[in-house]
This record gives sequence, C-alpha cells and structure tokens, in this order.
Amino acid sequence: MFPKAEPKMSYYASNSAARKTILEVVCVATILASGIASYCNTFGVPFLFDDIARIVNEPSIRTVWPPSVAMQNSNRPFGQYTFALNYACHGYDVFGFHFANLGIHLIGALFLYGFVKRSLRRCGPRYHASAPLLAFSIAVVWVVHPLNTQAVTYIVQRLESLMGLAYLATLYCFARSQDSKTSWFWMLCSIVACAFGMGCKEVMVSAPLVVLWYDRAFMASSWRELFRKRKYFYGILTSTWTVLVWSMVHYRLDYSNGSLYQVEGLTSWTYLLSQSSVLVHYLSLAVWPRGQCVYLAWPVSHAIQEVLPQFLFVSALFASTVWAVFHHPRWGFLGGCFFLVLAPTSSVIPIKDLAFEHRMYLPLAAVIALALTGAYELLSRIGISKAYASHIHLGTSILLALALGITAFHRNKVFVSETSVWKDTLVKSPRNVTVWVGLGGLLAKEKKYAEACEHFERALEIAANDPSANANYAGLLIEMKNYELAGQHLERAFQNNPNDLDAIANMAHLQTRLENFAEAVKYYKAAVLGFPNDEELQSSLIASQIRSGSLSQAVTCSLDNLEHRPNSAKANVDYASALIANGRNAEAVAYCERAIALDNQLSTAHATLATLETVPDKAIERMKRAVSLEPLSFDYNRALGDMLMSTMPLEAIGHFEIALQSERDSVEVLLKIGGAWDACGFPEKGIPYLERVTQLLPDWVEARQSLEVLRKRFERP
Repeated sequence: MFPKAEPKMSYYASNSAARKTILEVVCVATILASGIASYCNTFGVPFLFDDIARIVNEPSIRTVWPPSVAMQNSNRPFGQYTFALNYACHGYDVFGFHFANLGIHLIGALFLYGFVKRSLRRCGPRYHASAPLLAFSIAVVWVVHPLNTQAVTYIVQRLESLMGLAYLATLYCFARSQDSKTSWFWMLCSIVACAFGMGCKEVMVSAPLVVLWYDRAFMASSWRELFRKRKYFYGILTSTWTVLVWSMVHYRLDYSNGSLYQVEGLTSWTYLLSQSSVLVHYLSLAVWPRGQCVYLAWPVSHAIQEVLPQFLFVSALFASTVWAVFHHPRWGFLGGCFFLVLAPTSSVIPIKDLAFEHRMYLPLAAVIALALTGAYELLSRIGISKAYASHIHLGTSILLALALGITAFHRNKVFVSETSVWKDTLVKSPRNVTVWVGLGGLLAKEKKYAEACEHFERALEIAANDPSANANYAGLLIEMKNYELAGQHLERAFQNNPNDLDAIANMAHLQTRLENFAEAVKYYKAAVLGFPNDEELQSSLIASQIRSGSLSQAVTCSLDNLEHRPNSAKANVDYASALIANGRNAEAVAYCERAIALDNQLSTAHATLATLETVPDKAIERMKRAVSLEPLSFDYNRALGDMLMSTMPLEAIGHFEIALQSERDSVEVLLKIGGAWDACGFPEKGIPYLERVTQLLPDWVEARQSLEVLRKRFERP
C-alpha cells in the first residue's frame, strides 16, 4: 500500500493568502509613503520656542549614560531621554530630530492600522474581508491629517506623538495577545509600552482604562469572565500608574510653575465651560483643518450662557457615548476613547493654556475611525453591493487623504521660523497678546527697537495689565536705557503677577544697570530657580555677586553650577571669574583653558584668559580673538584698546571708536580717545571728545582742565 499523500493547500486558497499578503504590504507601504510625502519639507525646520529651553539650553541631554542624568530635569523623563539619544547621535543637527519625530509618527500609524484591522475582524463576518482596507483608510487619513502637524513638526511636541505611539502600542499588543499562541509575550509588551507612555506625558493615564473597556467591548462576554481570565494582567497594567505618580510628585514644582494645579482666574467649573467650546473647535478642525493656529489663546468662559450651544452639543455627544456603551458597546468604545484621552486636558483640571492643537493627536484617530467606519456602514445599508461599497469608500478615502496631505505639506511651511509662526498666528488671532509680545521679542533680538516698541505697545493696548507684556517690554526698555519707564512696567507686571519669571529676570537686569548689585543678586537668585537651565542668568548671578562684594558666595555658586554642568564652557569661565575676584588667578587659568577646549567660540573664555596673561603680546592676541568673535562688544574693544594704548595708540583708537558705537556717552572711552590722539601727536583730533565729556559732566573740573591743555597744545606753533 502506498502511503497517503499529505494534503496540499488548494491553488485558490494559496492564491488568496498571497493576495492578502500583497494587499497588506501595499497598505503599509502606502501609509508610510503618504506620511513621508506630507512631512518631507520639515527636516530643516529650526528649533522653535520651547525647543530652545528643553533641548538647546538643556545641558542634561548631552549625557546619554546614565539615563538618569538626561531625565533629571523633566517631568516627562522617558520622552526627554529621546532628545538625549538624538544629541548623542548627531548633536544639534535638526535633521536628526525631525527624522525621529516623523519615524515616531509613522510607527504610530502602523500600530493604528494593525489595531483597527484586528478590532474590525472581531465585528462579524461582513467586516472580516474588508478589515484591511477599512483599517488602511483610517490609518492613511490620520497619518496625513494637518491637525497632527504641531505634534510632528514642532520638535518638542514629540512628547505628544511619543505618548500616542505608546498608547497605540499598548492597545495593539493587547489585541494581538488574544490571537496569539504566545499571549503572555504580547501582554508583557502591552505593559511595557504603557509604562513607557506614562513617562512621556500625563494623558497616558487613561490607557489602562481604555484597554479594560476594549476588552469588555471586543473580547470578553462579561466582566466576570474578563477579570477571571486577566486579573493579573490588569493588576500589573494599572501598576504602571506609579511611573506617572512618581513623576508628578518628584517634579511637583514643574507642575506648579506650569500652572497645572492652580491657575489664577480659573476654576474647575469655568475650565469645564471653556472646554465645551474648545472641543467643538477641535472637532471642526478634525472635519477640515481650516484656520489652524499654533497658539490659540482661548478665552475663559465664566457663564454657561456664553457657550450654551457648544455645551449642549458636547453634552449630547457624551450622552450618546454613554448610551452606546450599553446598546452598541463597540461604537461606544470610539466615543469613549475620544473623551477619555482628552479628559486630563479638557475636563475639570485647570491648565493655563486652554487649547492646543497637539492635544488632538490621539483623539483624532478615534474621530476618523468613527467617521470612516460609519460611512462604510451607511454605504453597506443603502442597497449597494459590498464590493461597490468597498470601492467607493476606498476611493473617497484616498482622495480625502490626498487633499489632507497637500494641506499638511503647506501647513508645515508655517514652521520655517519663529517669525513666520507668529505672523501666521497674528492673522488668525489679531488680538492675541502673546503673539504681539512674541513678535516684539524677535524684533528686539534683531535690534529693531522702534518696531519692537510698537508691537509691545500694541499688546498693552489689548491688555494693559498683562504681566508678560509689561515684563518683556521692560526688558526692551532696559536695552534702550530707558530705566525709569522700564521700572514702571516691571512694577505693573509684579502688581498683576508677583511670580512672573520674566519680570523677576528683567528686574535683576535693571538693578544691574542701575548698579544696585545686592538687589540684583536677590532677583537673579529667584530667576535662576525659575529658569534653572538658563546659563546666561546663572552667569549674571555670579557676576552680580562679584560686583556686590559677595566673593565667597560667587565661588560657592559658580562651583555648584560647575558641578552640575562640568562640560559647560560657560560654567568653567564663570568659576574662573569667581576665582579671579578672590585673587586665585593661577587656578583660574586652568578653567579658562578648559572652557576654550570645550568651546573655542566662547568669547568670554578668551577675554578672561587675556586678563590673566602676563606676556602683553599673548594678552593682546587673546583679546583680539575675543573681539573677532564679538566685533561690536563694548567691553572687549575697550579692553583691547587699553592693551594697545602704550604701543599702538592709533589701533587702540579704532577699538575705542567701536566701543563708543555701543556706549556713545561713555565718559571713560571719550577720555581715552582724547588721550590717545594727544599721544599720537594730533591733539586737535582729541578736542571734540573732551568737549563731549564737558557737555556730559559740566561740573567736572579735571575734564575742563584736560580740554584746555589740548587746546593750548593745538594752538602752539
């Protein structure tokens, strides 16, 4: 007897399996290609706004090991650590940061695709065949939707997209665990993803509840069965909340400074009222993203009459979700996802900023899934065959994704610079005080003081008592040496918010300009507590301590700063300055040299080392290096002029003239130029400078006598 042949898969069955594999490969490739096409113009977008504080000026990300160092200054430690990984790979090259942001977004889209596909296959036979294409439609529309641009293109908002990735991975891994022979492995992956997400952003708090809800709606036939089979899994999954609790307790000051626990002028009720209109706005942008705005500055609603239509609409949506939980639990799950994910930012917990588009990153997936699945259900029920319904649905989804992708591509152009972001926001929100202040600050950095003043004054016309507007305008007035008016605006800022950090920092700067160094130290200490990563403030604090005579404090403070930032060139220079003030010049040399080794472009390191050089030619060489790095610096040009006076007075005059461009009424420099011209044998050229001194200080007898001496020398035959 011949042995029986092993049964073979029929040609049709194998062909069908191959077609399914090809279909899924095409779906995945199209999702990835669509996302790349929509965001391919973002790789050169510079660091913007919070990127500067959290990445560029955050020294902890420069240490990738041990991880605790990179995580130590963020209440979202796991997300912050990814910036350290970026820095370790390519420094501050923005391409790498954007590459990572886009990669996170694309992987999240693939998890969404897989999760939706597996979930649809549990919704009955008629969804089994259509699940891949329907899941593809949802994922491709989500990956290109312009409402996600802020979470992908704005580098620091990676925290939102990374949390979204972890959330989707948690759901996908759990869904897959129910179809896998190694269910324990996928459950473990779900727990790990959930724990990681808890360290990325607080919104992840709802993930265990959403998994539980999903289990009951799609898997278990009863709550008893659910807990009987998976009680240990849920026990461990909910234990991931400890990551979030630890972070919130450990970094409670960050939450307080960020106005999370308590916000002036906001209560839980007024915040809830305001969020009803915010949610309607979010949903309108989900339908079509017209009028997107980086900074919405949403107004607070104080009475229900102000938002009654929106409040009723959102209440109806919430009531519909509750009804669906009992009658159509799988549809209710989508509504529940929307409300649960938004609950930490859009319910009763007051947050300073009422609305941000990036908060819709994950809830948008639920909205799109509900809309596209509902459209497919409708097409299936109006008498169209299943094949035609699938074709119509797929074609419409592709056209929609194409339109949204083009819109996202153009939306990303707004992020080309801070100026373009503020100008775009100003068009959509012309009475937004923050925008006027932001543009004023950018103009001030560009030394366009007249235009900057106009912007700050416009902000104060809209909100005369706004602390930020007053504080930042005061900062500009200090640069313009209008100290009296600056003091008035700082006083107004403190009246409305005594803890405004910009006001505190600018008051410190003002006291420094007024040479009230003891007062400056007090304010700088408060400013450094609020801005612990601002090295300029730290340097200013140490400089003020030195000038106020608190020399031992300057050494202690600068040494503590150096211990926290051992690889910071500026911290090394600050410590060297404190040592010099204490007469420890020999020790200071080594720290200046270390600073130059760390950053050869740091002008203060070269200038400080120049003052320590005992060989005149070497000192001049060092100071020239400092001047080459900051050609218009008053201090460096004045110091270099002093060094050149005895040997090269003509060259010294050139540097004194440059210094005079910054400080036109500097009596010290005017006198030195007059003396230098006299030393060169041209007293007549020095006369105008001494005349200027006598105009500035008419009662200074010595200046008048020096002027008369020059005049007599010029008149001598």
